[in-house]
Amino acid sequence: MAQRPGQSYGQAKNLFVSRKASGDSIVVGGMAEDSSRWTRVLSQRAAQMLWFNLTQLLYPERSDKVNALITTAPLRSADLPTITTHTTVDKSDDGNYEVTGWIGSYTWGLTLDKAEAERLWSALDGALAPQSLQNKPNPPPA
Repeated sequence: MAQRPGQSYGQAKNLFVSRKASGDSIVVGGMAEDSSRWTRVLSQRAAQMLWFNLTQLLYPERSDKVNALITTAPLRSADLPTITTHTTVDKSDDGNYEVTGWIGSYTWGLTLDKAEAERLWSALDGALAPQSLQNKPNPPPA
C-alpha cells in the first residue's frame, strides 16, 4: 500500500502535552513554523515511544536506567485513523530532532531544536507518569 503524503509542521515550538479525560490517549500540540497551531492525539503506546526515543537521544547516559521504568502499553489497531499509533524520533545532522507520527498510512512530522525537544520530553514525562505518582507529595527533605 502506498503511503499517503503527510503533514509537516516544520520547526515547532510552544509545545504542550495533556492526557485526554478518558485517560487512554495523549494530546500533543504546539505552534508550527508558519505560526499555525496544531494538535495530534497519540495512543498511550505512541506517546511512550516518543518519550522513549527522546530519552535515548537527549539523555543517552541515563536512558538505560530510565527506560527500564517504562511500562508497556497495548497496541492500538491501525484501522482507527484518527489517532497516532506510532512515532519515531531521529537526530538530524544539524542537531535538530525530527519527529514522525503515523495515523494509519498517513504521516505527520515536525522538527524540534534541543530546547523544545527537552520541553516535550518533560511534558510527556509528566503526562505519562502513573496518576498515583503525579499526585504523590514530595518526600520531606532529609
